[in-house]
Amino acid sequence: MLAIGYRKSLQRIMQETVYPPTRTAPAIPARVNKSATMDTGCAQQLSRTKLTAGQIAELNAYDFMAHLGKQIINPGGKTGRDQMLAALVIPPTARLLEIGCGTGVNACYIARTYGCNVTAVDISTSMVERARNVIRSAHLENNVLCHYADINDLPFVDNEFDFIICQAVLMFVDQPAALTEVRRVLKPSGQFAAVEFNWRVIPLPALRDSTYRICGCHTLKFHSSAGWLDLFKANGFNHTELIQQPFRMLRIAGFLRDEGFNSLKILARALARWANLKRMMQIWRHFSRHQDYIGYVILSGRKP
Repeated sequence: MLAIGYRKSLQRIMQETVYPPTRTAPAIPARVNKSATMDTGCAQQLSRTKLTAGQIAELNAYDFMAHLGKQIINPGGKTGRDQMLAALVIPPTARLLEIGCGTGVNACYIARTYGCNVTAVDISTSMVERARNVIRSAHLENNVLCHYADINDLPFVDNEFDFIICQAVLMFVDQPAALTEVRRVLKPSGQFAAVEFNWRVIPLPALRDSTYRICGCHTLKFHSSAGWLDLFKANGFNHTELIQQPFRMLRIAGFLRDEGFNSLKILARALARWANLKRMMQIWRHFSRHQDYIGYVILSGRKP
């Protein structure tokens, strides 16, 4: 009887994590250069049909976590997000842009916590679709707008936002080009903050390359703490600040803190297919073995 009950519970969990029905893909703003977005090699459109084992193996680490149903997908989890937001002073009248919004959970959290208007964008149309569903379920359509955009070609006018944030975005893209666009759409004296992976200890080339390979993106690049600060300063940001933290999101405690009961759904989905479990263990083993080398940073700076 217990076994039958367990199987029924597992089936119910898996049914609840199926992707929502297909909707019309959001229109791509006219200003976005579609060909430029294809060069990153990182933005993958997640199918709502069952992925093959080969497709699962090719998912980058972030899309794989989304495939499993993870809602908080960034190097610092909720802790990193809260530390990033603490570096800003966000009044209810502010206009905030989140680049790389993923599932939309963080955009909803910011709108609820600070009462400000949030524009959430992502380069993945499937993520935009998912985020819109999350926003609609939270009844925050009047506070959070979500659509497709590429950080290297943002579809906004100059000096539009008071605050801009991103989490695990800069390390995937052309960083000087992205920071130029961020600075362009940020108001004078506006603040930009980011959460990104960093090298706590500069690795040998073999470890650096294997880390990028495990993450599944050929354009991936992150820096030491000093390197990230230099990048911000070189691209026109002042009053730069940085906090370095160890990477613990993949630990059991980190999963439970970020996902709560959703952790059980993620586990069930990982165990349901060998391809899922194999990819999860590949990522988990690598970051566990090299935790002394890999951390994350919270960066912030102002536009002059």
